[in-house]
Amino acid sequence: EKSRLSDVLNSKHEETEAYLSEIETIGQAYDDMQTQNQKLLQQISERDDYNMKLVFEGVHSRQMGDNLLMKKRSLERAIQQTKTSDDFFETKVARIEDQLKAYLDQIQRLTEDRVQKIATFENTQKRQLDVRKSSQQLIDTLEEAQAKADRGRLDLAELQIELEKERFERKRVEADLETVRRKAEQLKSHADGSSEAEKLKQELGEYKEILKCIVCHDRRKEVVITKCFHLFCNPCVKGITESRHRKCPVCAASFGPNDVKPVYI
Repeated sequence: EKSRLSDVLNSKHEETEAYLSEIETIGQAYDDMQTQNQKLLQQISERDDYNMKLVFEGVHSRQMGDNLLMKKRSLERAIQQTKTSDDFFETKVARIEDQLKAYLDQIQRLTEDRVQKIATFENTQKRQLDVRKSSQQLIDTLEEAQAKADRGRLDLAELQIELEKERFERKRVEADLETVRRKAEQLKSHADGSSEAEKLKQELGEYKEILKCIVCHDRRKEVVITKCFHLFCNPCVKGITESRHRKCPVCAASFGPNDVKPVYI
């Protein structure tokens, strides 16, 4: 269709060139005739009709040339559209071919997966049979173990009864031992009265050391820091509050003068 239209277009183009050349020759003749108007006034009246015909034919040929140009442009547009449509269809075909390749690859992968799944299914069936056999064996062993457990429960109940008897005997012996121990402690307290007084003096010294300030180890604890509740003597806390770094010596908690409260120990 494209070649046929191009042939028609060429033929039309040749016709338009012929018409244009004829029109040019006619125009040239017309110009020559105008130069010879004065000489050919008598002939002009006779050939006036012929000239009118030629003019009409020239206008008609021009109209035909314009129509042919319009047809040529429309044909060029149609050819361009066919080219664009051809390019579009070629790209579409390429896309379809790519999609077809992808689908073929996917089908191949699916077949491979199917073969693998069939193999795994057969393996699972074999394993299931093995599991059933092993479960049957486990059920048999479980029944035997339950029978052994029932026998063990009976033995355990008998052992618990014997254990309760032994516990009762042990409690009675412990009660007797406690009474004997109390009597021994009473006798020992009468003998060790002097050592008990020394222990009390030692504990009193330890309590006095606890009441001393942790910083100076000399004065008694007089104030408390309410942020951390640690106790110190008043001069040590005053020295800390007058310095820039107001922190507890024990836990390093920051405090202010309002956080220091007196205590009476």
